Amino acid sequence: MSRRVEGEPVHIRAKPGDVAELAVIMGDPTRVEQAASLLDDARVINSYRGYLAYTGRHEGTPVTVACHCIGGPSAAIVVEELAMLGARRIVRIGTAGAFVPAVGEGEIVVPGEAFHVSTLPMMYSGVAGPSIADPGLTERLAKEVEVAGLRVHRGSVFSSDAFYLEGPEVVERWRSAGAVAVEMECATVFAVAAARGISAAAALIVSNNLATHSRVLTSDELKPITLRTVRAAIRALKS
Repeated sequence: MSRRVEGEPVHIRAKPGDVAELAVIMGDPTRVEQAASLLDDARVINSYRGYLAYTGRHEGTPVTVACHCIGGPSAAIVVEELAMLGARRIVRIGTAGAFVPAVGEGEIVVPGEAFHVSTLPMMYSGVAGPSIADPGLTERLAKEVEVAGLRVHRGSVFSSDAFYLEGPEVVERWRSAGAVAVEMECATVFAVAAARGISAAAALIVSNNLATHSRVLTSDELKPITLRTVRAAIRALKS
């Protein structure tokens, strides 16, 4: 059962009306600034504690782009507080490490679900199974990313709390379970959104491949793909 959170946001120090119903969230403040460059009249609505956020307009439609920083707890704060302030549809755009050789760097994973071993998503969902993305928003997002000319992989991801524990045994364990990539926030984002009665989906840019041991691409190297993915996400949010 969904429930609304009462009270004032603690970390996103904005007011109702500052946050749009449509929001793109990202873990890297550099990418948030890149995304904000696509908006008309973008203005900073928060920078407190590193939770950088802008609101502007895309082809006349209000859109907020916000940084959720790293990890599930931080992402939970941002989804909670954006929901308090009026966000109703959210797309996480992030990076991921691929588990299978066929998923190449610069390609996009649009997950329908996120496996996890964290207690945080279970606290929101009340179940131990994977967190599920909003099916309709996920479908629109995948189609818009394909229209943008990017290769899309559909499937499950593993949301990990331990960035440096992604050794061969972790790759094999979750690849065997059906995950095509690893990241850190989707399970929490999906669970919090569902608990609050809002929609959430994700488009993950593959920054490296753990199966082939490729290097991690930087934010600057991924910028052109990031901008194309943000445009696709906004179109999906608006449709």
